[in-house]
Amino acid sequence: MQPDPLSQAFEHARLGRLDEAAERLDVVLAANPDNASANHLLGVIRAHQGRIEEALSLVKRAATSPAATAEMHASLGAVLYKLGDTNEAIDAYERALAVTPGYTDALNALANIYRQEQKAARAGDNARPATIKPELLRAKANSGPGYHGVVPGWHFAMMDDRKRNEAYEAAIRRAVPGKRVLDIGTGAGLLALMAARAGAAKVTTCEAVSVIAERARQIIVANGMADRVTVVPMKSTALSVPGLLAERAEVLVTETFASGLISEGVLPTVEHAHEYLLTENAAIIPAAASIMGYLAGGPRLHGMLFVDRIAGFDLSAFNEFAPPMLDVALDNVQHRALSDDAELMRFDLRQKRFPAGGVRLGIKATRSGICVGIAQWIKLELDAQTTYENRPSLHGDYNGHWTHIVHRFPRPVTVAPGDVVPVLFRHDRTQIGIDLLD
Repeated sequence: MQPDPLSQAFEHARLGRLDEAAERLDVVLAANPDNASANHLLGVIRAHQGRIEEALSLVKRAATSPAATAEMHASLGAVLYKLGDTNEAIDAYERALAVTPGYTDALNALANIYRQEQKAARAGDNARPATIKPELLRAKANSGPGYHGVVPGWHFAMMDDRKRNEAYEAAIRRAVPGKRVLDIGTGAGLLALMAARAGAAKVTTCEAVSVIAERARQIIVANGMADRVTVVPMKSTALSVPGLLAERAEVLVTETFASGLISEGVLPTVEHAHEYLLTENAAIIPAAASIMGYLAGGPRLHGMLFVDRIAGFDLSAFNEFAPPMLDVALDNVQHRALSDDAELMRFDLRQKRFPAGGVRLGIKATRSGICVGIAQWIKLELDAQTTYENRPSLHGDYNGHWTHIVHRFPRPVTVAPGDVVPVLFRHDRTQIGIDLLD
């Protein structure tokens, strides 16, 4: 007997195959949109992938189900806290404890929130500390870190991405000696530490999530760099000169890029930095960022994007529900590149403004086949000497922590060498899209 899609999804998730798990969960939710287990697991996966708004919708649906478990309420609390909704997060954790008294994850999380809010109050913040019922902090309140869900799982793969790290450090070593550096998106403090080690005169690094900022500060102290690196627990858009920055920075370092390049808000962030935080000719690392792609096809990829006849039944009408984009690690998916690589759009981050826009492109096929869309990856020009990109490997090699995106065409397109496929590439400053043109 074939295992049901939900069981398959849990097994894929257990083995770390998140894209495959999400595919099976989509099947479950198409049949039953209120399935609490499926909504919860898909929400957790989306949180790990950095798609936090989608994660919130999914885990909220799970937590409001009559079948909601303590784990589902706690997951909702973790997502809400990551979004800065502290009081709503507390309510969610308390609901978890109402379902399962003594639930360790909820107790740890509440204790952590309480500690962070008290620290913020002592530091002079206007906000009052969150009110948490004292009885909820008894027993095992301090028995564990309580940080589940604060940092998405992909963040660790990012820090372990040697190719990325080497590219950033090479550019940092050339740019920062003797300079004032602003690092946006502290995380664990890795890039700020690199800048300090490379001889920066002063490094200011900002992190919007206070729990992460505090841990980064501890890491910087432990590595002996506290005299050169200052961690600011807020978004860069809350900084000003003079203020938390005494002078404008001469170098900007940031890694606030998503698999879709701009969906973490890097363009508005860099715009603000140019206007308020950087010197006129500041060095930007990376200096430019591009979205790359090629026409893609192959039976496996076709089956992931389109449905035709299954078990003798015509299911093609279901294609109207297919999403326009598919997040997938193409290194692990057999497919065919049907064109040469193409630069779809390039952003020079040394510019001061990034208006929304679009461009019409004609991508020339170099191979025959059925094209189902465009496989997309990112390319970073750290400086004039060093680049990084995570182009999909057709041989199963690992190409970095960022995943790839397939922009699905509304219908498969048969191509032969020399055929030109017209597309419109567009962006609204935070999201990208590719449309097949007639």
